[in-house]
Amino acid sequence: MTRKVVVYEYQRAEKSMHYEKVAIGHGIFHQFGCDYEEFESSPGNFSTAIVEMPDGSVKNVPVELIVFNN
Repeated sequence: MTRKVVVYEYQRAEKSMHYEKVAIGHGIFHQFGCDYEEFESSPGNFSTAIVEMPDGSVKNVPVELIVFNN
């Protein structure tokens, strides 16, 4: 069963140093995955969602940047 999601990204607020979550589109959730970010001492792993976008492209999105729709 596929589930629809809203995909967000962090964007810097105008005239501010703060970032806010902004919806960038809808997609279809396929499964969870993982990714990593390099740090000086070692890599840090984090969970992601594999999302198919309406144009057929696939995004590996950090889980805090998706919301499941009913």
